[in-house]
Amino acid sequence: MVLASATGFGTLAIFAKLGYAAGLGTEQTLAFRFGLAAVGMWALAVAIGQNPARLRPPRLGVLFALGAVVYTAQSLTYFIALRSLPASLVVLIAYIYPSLVVLAGWLFFRRKVSVSHGVGLLASFAGVGLLVGGAHFQLAWALVLAVASPIIYTGYILIGERVMRSSPAAASSAVIMSGAAIAFCCLAAFEHQLAAPRDVAGWAVAVGIALFPTMLAISLFMAGLPRIGAARAALLSTWEPVVTVTLAVVVLGDRLSLLQIAGGVLVILAVILVQGAQLWSAGPPKQ
Repeated sequence: MVLASATGFGTLAIFAKLGYAAGLGTEQTLAFRFGLAAVGMWALAVAIGQNPARLRPPRLGVLFALGAVVYTAQSLTYFIALRSLPASLVVLIAYIYPSLVVLAGWLFFRRKVSVSHGVGLLASFAGVGLLVGGAHFQLAWALVLAVASPIIYTGYILIGERVMRSSPAAASSAVIMSGAAIAFCCLAAFEHQLAAPRDVAGWAVAVGIALFPTMLAISLFMAGLPRIGAARAALLSTWEPVVTVTLAVVVLGDRLSLLQIAGGVLVILAVILVQGAQLWSAGPPKQ
């Protein structure tokens, strides 16, 4: 489930770039992404007997806030960065989040950080340094947002791991998407972007981004997360930047400098090292 989710998430930056090319605004794209996905997830959750309305109010509130605040902030920073930066660069920077999950676990939950973790953390941050160092200085604000996105996503992962242990995946995903949909519809209305796509290309992007990297990817990830834990999920999710970079080169014509390629390789190797060490120390998953 997590591997399939990573494949879906890998198409997100590509859909965003195609949406911008089709004339969609940032808030408009995200409003359609989560609005259509929320409708689809509610239908799916009800169809399989996981009606979100049956969730207890405290859990419902936490899940809604997770979507309306945390996931909204992460998606917004990510998509704004994509307006100026290459898709391949943004997704590789985003992949410092597995290292941040380990670091946050040590800071807030007193989880152990081994020598392998430490080496992986250094490699991860060195890789981001190389990625950022190869970008143009005039894109400084976009780079700040690109780095902010995985920091916010780290919080989302840690909260989601705890919340999803006792929550049905489809119902929870429907509530999370509803929170994000309402937040982005409000933002789009404020920015005068709450309007339907102008042509077939815009609608194709709106439907595609709602289905593949949102409805399917988020629900599969949230379903797999409590079964294998945050560390294993992050390790399998290493497949996502591979999908994105490949599609960015083939579909968008992205090109990274040799310095940035080295940085991207360091980031991916750091994910494998950090999460592989976490996986080894945790032992086999509980059945």
